[in-house]
Amino acid sequence: MLSFLSPPPIDVDRELAAIRAELAAIRSRMQDGWMDEMRAGAVRDIVRDALADSATRTSFLAEEWDSGYAGGDGGGAYFRTRDGSASMNLAGMVQNRFVASSAYGPVSPPPKDTNSRWGFETKTLFLVMSGQVIDKSITYVGVLAYTSQTNRFILVPGAYRVPYASIRKGIADGVGISMGLLNVPWDLESNYLGSSTLTSGDYSVFNYRFGAGKSPGATVDWTGSWMRATAGVFNQLGTLSTSWESKSNLSFCVAARAEAKWGIEWSQISRMSSAPGDSPGLVLGLGGCMSNGRGQNPQPPGGLATPSAQGFTADARVMLPPAVLIAQYAYMRDPVGGPELGWYQGVNLQASSFGAPGVEPFVEACWMDDVPVEWIAQAGVNLYEGSKRVKITLKAVIPFGGGNVNGIRAINGGLGIATSDNNASFIAQLQLRF
Repeated sequence: MLSFLSPPPIDVDRELAAIRAELAAIRSRMQDGWMDEMRAGAVRDIVRDALADSATRTSFLAEEWDSGYAGGDGGGAYFRTRDGSASMNLAGMVQNRFVASSAYGPVSPPPKDTNSRWGFETKTLFLVMSGQVIDKSITYVGVLAYTSQTNRFILVPGAYRVPYASIRKGIADGVGISMGLLNVPWDLESNYLGSSTLTSGDYSVFNYRFGAGKSPGATVDWTGSWMRATAGVFNQLGTLSTSWESKSNLSFCVAARAEAKWGIEWSQISRMSSAPGDSPGLVLGLGGCMSNGRGQNPQPPGGLATPSAQGFTADARVMLPPAVLIAQYAYMRDPVGGPELGWYQGVNLQASSFGAPGVEPFVEACWMDDVPVEWIAQAGVNLYEGSKRVKITLKAVIPFGGGNVNGIRAINGGLGIATSDNNASFIAQLQLRF
């Protein structure tokens, strides 16, 4: 007979005591906030993950985008992607000046004006936006400008206007096409800011008398190691922002300019000054222009636009750091400075040099044939500070000869000549590039 062992008897009292003790411990932990601590820990984990994700996203942005303020001659703020696909640069320039002019009156009255004049003015304010979009081959430049006086490039004083706006697409190595409100490629001062930054003396009499100015159009440009060229077709000269329509825009202009250099980089001739440490070199330029000049164009000397401007310019720049010598020649039909329609020629000579760091004396003399005042000269000194972003110009403007100063339009145009019969003018100007 098989016999089975019976299980030991259960101690009910002991098991109940153990269960009661465990329940008591659970209640104690609950009273101490054990469940709250677990929830708080979970919340902390969530916050920690969120902060880590946020830091990751911020780090990503910091790696992809960059902004700041550029140093050097121009200054300006920038905002750009690190991969070079897009950028925006913001820069500006402001000119404040004091002008005093001495008048001797006409040879034979009436009227007779021997009054000398003086005053302060905010001459010019430029705001420039430039950069690239999509990739490095597509660039843009837009300029908003204010001037207290009319000149060759800004026809409406006391108001903001757009004197330049371009979009350029690079289509090959060193080759690009541009459209917009552009400079007519003609003389060596055909850049988007005009002679405000190029000419040592702040303003070029030659460019005022013979310049082709700006006009809506399209250009093709090419830059090589030692030569570059630009050619384009434009609306009639002097129509900075007039829209196209069939009744008035009957004129057109074609123009081209080429330059060859030796011994220097292209970046060095973006300015006429030559600082100590620059390389010596030579730059030769040649420009041509033809406008069909329909009858709706203004006629000189009553207007700024040339009715049928055509001709050519030739120029040479000799860089002998710290000095620069410039010679320009123009043979042009119906220039702005002409008292009547016809062919005129002119010469401009300019020299500047740094006698000491930040001190640049200069002289410019412009001659135009068959006008009452053939020679107009200016001489003075530029004082630079802050990587040339601050420039003080002190200069005198002297027309040689009596009678109407054709093409200069009295004080308008920036030269400070108060009357048609003028003895001399003095200008003190503070220029800031930011």
